[in-house]
Amino acid sequence: MNSLARLASTPLGKAMGITRDYVSHMYYIVDEVPRRQRLRLTPVLLGVEYLVYRVDSLAERNTAVDLDAERNSDYEAFHTYKKAFEKVLRSLGAWNEEVAFLVDEAERFIRLENATTSRGSVTRQDALALVELRPTDVRLLRAMTFALRGRSMGPAARDLLWPVEVLADIANDLGHYEQDVASGTLNVYACFVELFGDAAAAELRREVDRYESMFLDRLSALPPERRARVAEVCRRRYAAAVRPYPRAITTPPDPAPPSLPAGTSLRKKVAIGAALAVGILGAAAYGRGRRPLLITAARRLPRPSA
Repeated sequence: MNSLARLASTPLGKAMGITRDYVSHMYYIVDEVPRRQRLRLTPVLLGVEYLVYRVDSLAERNTAVDLDAERNSDYEAFHTYKKAFEKVLRSLGAWNEEVAFLVDEAERFIRLENATTSRGSVTRQDALALVELRPTDVRLLRAMTFALRGRSMGPAARDLLWPVEVLADIANDLGHYEQDVASGTLNVYACFVELFGDAAAAELRREVDRYESMFLDRLSALPPERRARVAEVCRRRYAAAVRPYPRAITTPPDPAPPSLPAGTSLRKKVAIGAALAVGILGAAAYGRGRRPLLITAARRLPRPSA
C-alpha cells in the first residue's frame, strides 16, 4: 500500500475525503458559498471532521461491546471526545442550536450503532434508522458553515439535502459492500441481504426510490434557474444508489476478531490533542483568511469508506 493509500485509510485521510466530497463538491455549491469564504472555512471543517472520525474509530473497535453496559475505558474516552468536540466548536464561534442538536444526533447514532452491533442482529427499522442518522457528521459540517458565515439555515434549506445525504450514505455502502462484508463492518445492503436474501436488492431499491422522490419533491420548490445545477451536484453524490446493485453475498466469511494495538490509550490522548490543535489552527486560518496547504491534498484523496 502506497503512502497516499495509507493516508486515505486513516481518520485524517477519511476526514479530508469527506470534506472534499460533501463540503467542497456539494454544500458550497448548493448553498452558494463565495470562493473567498470557502478558503477560510475549509480548514475549520476539516479539523471538526477529523475529530468525528476519531470517535467513529472508537465505536468501530467496540462493535461487540455494549459500551453503556460495560462502561470500559472507551466509554470514558467517548465522553472526553464529545467534550473536546464542543470546546473546539465553541472556541470557533460555530456553536448554535442547530449545531448542538446535530452533536446530540451524532451521539444518538454512535449509541444506536453500538447497541445494534453488540446485540448481533439488525432489523429493517434498525438499518434505516442507522442510514438516516449516519450522515449527521456531514450535516454538522453544513450547519457549521452557516453558523460561521453568520447565517441561519432555515428548515427548507436543511430539509432539501436530508434525503440526498441518506442516499449518498446508501451509495457509499453499496460501493464498499464486499469490503464491508469481509471485514464485518455494518453495511445497509448487507443487512438487507441478511433479512431478505435474493429480494434484498428490490427491497433496498424501494427505500432508495422513496428517498429520491422526497428529494425531487423538495427540489421542485427551488427557483427554476437553480434546479438543474442542484440536481446535477446532488445526483453525482448518490449515483451508485440508483445503479445496478452488487451480487449478494449470502455466505460471508467469519470476520476476524477485533484486536487493540499496543499503546491504544496513549494514542487516544494524542488524537484528542491533535484534533484540538487542528481546530485551533483552523480558527487561526479562518481569522486571517489564509489558505491552508491541506486543501490541495484533500482534493486528491479517493472517496473514503464510511
